[in-house]
Amino acid sequence: MILYSIVPPEQVFPSPPPEYAVRRVHNSYIQGIEQGGEFTVSRLISTDPAMYLDPRYRPGSVLKRPGG
Repeated sequence: MILYSIVPPEQVFPSPPPEYAVRRVHNSYIQGIEQGGEFTVSRLISTDPAMYLDPRYRPGSVLKRPGG
């Protein structure tokens, strides 16, 4: 079967959403994707305003595994 469409293939055949992991850091939580020994931050969950100013926990930041 051939599908002729002006819609991009990504919209017709969407990829499954990524599985997020949650880590606890300084009485706060960061949500992200673990892949190959690295953790890419996607969201910070904290009641401490100083955590949001820390560039290490900015969405898109990559954290290395401790000891690796």
